[in-house]
Amino acid sequence: MDCDDTRVLMHGHLDGELDLAADLEVQRHIEQCPRCVAEYAALRAMRTRLNGEEFRFEAPAELRERIRGAIAVSPQTRSAAQPSGGYRAQRAAWMPRVIRFAVPMAIGAMLALIIAPRKMGPSLDQQIAGEVVASHVRSLMAGHLMDVASTDQHTVKPWFNGKLDFSPAVNDFAKDGFPLVGGRLDYIHGSAVAALVYQHGKHVINVFMWPSAGSATSAQRIETEHGYNVEQLTVGEMNCWVVSDLNQQELDKFAGLLRAKG
Repeated sequence: MDCDDTRVLMHGHLDGELDLAADLEVQRHIEQCPRCVAEYAALRAMRTRLNGEEFRFEAPAELRERIRGAIAVSPQTRSAAQPSGGYRAQRAAWMPRVIRFAVPMAIGAMLALIIAPRKMGPSLDQQIAGEVVASHVRSLMAGHLMDVASTDQHTVKPWFNGKLDFSPAVNDFAKDGFPLVGGRLDYIHGSAVAALVYQHGKHVINVFMWPSAGSATSAQRIETEHGYNVEQLTVGEMNCWVVSDLNQQELDKFAGLLRAKG
C-alpha cells in the first residue's frame, strides 16, 4: 500500500470502518512512513478537537420557546375541541410558520457543512505536534537517533556551534532518572532545530528546541498523538517540544525539570 492509497483509507482507519485486512495494511504503512504518520497525527488531533466541549452548543431558552410555540397540538386534540373545518384552517395558518423557521435552519446547516471543513483545519500547534511526533518516530529508526552521542552536556552543547544560529540550553538530568544521551539536528516547520535526546529506562525522550518570541516559562499539554505524549514548553528564550511514549505523569515530571532550568 502506497501513500495515495493510505490517504484514501486513513479516515476509515481512524473511525474503525475498514475490514481487518485493509485496517492492518493502513496501520503498517503509517508506522513505516514519516509523512503519513504526521498526516494521521494531525487528523487525530483535529478529530479530538472537534469532539471538545468548545464545539458543543446548547440552544438558547428563547429559541426553545419559539419552537414549542410553533408546534401545533395533535389533530386528535384539535378535533375534540373544534370542527374539522376550523382545524384545517388553523393548520393552514400554522404551516407557513413552520416553514419560516425550518428553511433558515436548513440553509444554516448546509452552510455549516460546507464552510466548517475549510475553517476547522489543524491549528499551528497541532501541525507542529504532528511534525515532532513524525520526527520522533523517524529518529527511532536505526542510525537516525543521534548525530552526537554523549552523556556529557559540555560535549553535546558545543557540537551545535556553527550548525545552528542559536545556542540550545543543554542539561543533564541523570540524577533524576533522565540522563542525556546525545543530540542531533532536525527540521520542524521548515526550520533547523536542535533535538536533544534523553532516556528514562527503555523509553526515549526527544526535546526539540528553537528560539521563542517570548521570555517566560510556560507549559501546554498537547493531546496524545498517535500513541505518543507531547508537551510544549517555553523555557527562558527557548521554545521546547517534548515527545515520548512515556506515560503522562512521567513526562510531566521531565517537563518540570526542564522548566526548573528556565
